[in-house]
Amino acid sequence: MAAQDSGRRVHTPHFVLVVARGPDEAAPARLGVTVTRKVGSAVLRNRVKRLVREAFRLDRELFGPGIDVVVIAKDGAPTLALSDVQAEWAAVRGLIQRRRREALTAARAVQKEQGP
Repeated sequence: MAAQDSGRRVHTPHFVLVVARGPDEAAPARLGVTVTRKVGSAVLRNRVKRLVREAFRLDRELFGPGIDVVVIAKDGAPTLALSDVQAEWAAVRGLIQRRRREALTAARAVQKEQGP
């Protein structure tokens, strides 16, 4: 939940991606998935979760190390294929990278203010 509170958001037609600094800048990116009942039945929600996890696994370098990503599915996500999810995320690649830099910079600034 900390990622959703302090993260930077990227909106796509079927998802909201929340990008936040992870606990360790050298660690690989971590993923959280939120799919509410508004999206559909349990079968459809689980399908969306599988699609999101697979898209994340296939394109992990899109997010880079040291990042926590929470993907929130919007209505209409169950109709997508894996290639659609990947294309949607690729379309906002630059914005995702910018939000990643913002999240890391903001976290460093907070650490600097707190001191050693």
